[in-house]
Amino acid sequence: MISLIVCSVRPELLERAKRSVESSIGVAHEWVVADNRNTGKGICQVYNELAEKARFPFLIFLHEDVTFEGSDWGDRLIDHFMTDPKLGLVGLAGSNVKSSSISGWYTGDPQHDRFYLNHQLPGYAESLHQVPSTSMDLFPVVCLDGVFLCCRRTVWESIRFDEQNLRGFHFYDLDFSLRVARKFRVGMTTRVALTHHTEAGGDYGTRWLQEAMDFHHRWSDRLPMSLDQQSIDESSIQRIWLDRLKDQRISILDRIQWISRHQLWMRPAFYYAILKFLIYRPLRLRHLHRYLRNRKHDH
Repeated sequence: MISLIVCSVRPELLERAKRSVESSIGVAHEWVVADNRNTGKGICQVYNELAEKARFPFLIFLHEDVTFEGSDWGDRLIDHFMTDPKLGLVGLAGSNVKSSSISGWYTGDPQHDRFYLNHQLPGYAESLHQVPSTSMDLFPVVCLDGVFLCCRRTVWESIRFDEQNLRGFHFYDLDFSLRVARKFRVGMTTRVALTHHTEAGGDYGTRWLQEAMDFHHRWSDRLPMSLDQQSIDESSIQRIWLDRLKDQRISILDRIQWISRHQLWMRPAFYYAILKFLIYRPLRLRHLHRYLRNRKHDH
């Protein structure tokens, strides 16, 4: 029933993911995997090549640094699609809006963001469960994070990943889910219990920022995008991402370009956030911030 598709660079992580899937998925499945070490291929190209080989009607594009809990989640996942013929894509983290601001899927606003997964960093773990308190277990969104993407094979055949414009490893998930959302329904499910094991909480460095700017330039005539004409606070999202990116390995030129693209120089209310964005990492203020926070906690 399900083809699990993985672009692998860490075989030991893949084996751990396989073991957890075998004990929990509960339906017929296959693994379609490419060892992408030293190939020079971007994730869109790899995913398209692997999906062409897949035999089953449902495809899961999956990161290898994950494990699953529970049992029979494959049946419950497929039931979403059998219940709603117009449902095209399901994930575990996403938003019901995508702003025009240069950012990922996350808005920082609980009215928009939907996620249901566990996040584990070295020495630290947390449950990231943000969904409305209802009896629903599938929530409509327009864009999804790529850690777990499940779609009908027919949907992938009509949409495919954009390997011409996206040659790296970022924004393939937003691009794919937004294009799917223009033709089908997209949802975030709570029926799958997944833990994402990550060493750094994600790579948002210079390469990410450059690909972010390229992506938003290509999508400039289609963003913002939302469900039911929901309002989007672009200024709030810009603040969220200024803060989120301040300690990333981003060159000063790319930082200035990000600020310029949003014309933040013209908005005095952003000056303090801009200053932090420019100097936080170069001056190693994270260490000072951590020191002061620990002293406050000790007292």
